[in-house]
Amino acid sequence: MRSRLSSSARGPLSAGSGAQKFADAGWETPRVLAALDEVKDFYFEAIGQVKMARWSKGRVALVGDAAYCASPITGMGASLSLVGAYVLAGELARRDDHAEAFAAYERIMRPYVNQAQNVPKAGPRIAQPQTRTGIALQQAALSLATKPGVSWLAGKLLSPPSYKIDLPDYGQSASNASPAG
Repeated sequence: MRSRLSSSARGPLSAGSGAQKFADAGWETPRVLAALDEVKDFYFEAIGQVKMARWSKGRVALVGDAAYCASPITGMGASLSLVGAYVLAGELARRDDHAEAFAAYERIMRPYVNQAQNVPKAGPRIAQPQTRTGIALQQAALSLATKPGVSWLAGKLLSPPSYKIDLPDYGQSASNASPAG
């Protein structure tokens, strides 16, 4: 897959490739930026999200971040992975044809995954402010979010609901499946 990132967004971050953007950040920034030129194993990359039309091909199915990576700001990665593994295993145990199992897995998981991947356009800018004003606003919002009651309300309003999936009960089909080997 070819990346659409510019060459300046890839590779080591050094004074010649964008470190000057951070030069006036204060505190220990000058020392850290000076040390970047000495480090041989530092890598800086932009965050991206891949949305796949299909999670399976032939006899191979993907699950978790390999299939449907949520945004780092949603906190849904583990939930998606665990639920996806549960559904995929259950559908494989329930059906004789892997292609039917894969199709059912995608049909059950797709709405849940779409919801977790649906990050508001402003989400990354809020999570990673680019200006001193943005940083101050973020810090004020985070301080407010730690107050009793406010954190609960913010969680309800801003977090993707991890429970928004009707999970099939695979107990009967899983117990009837013959062990491999």
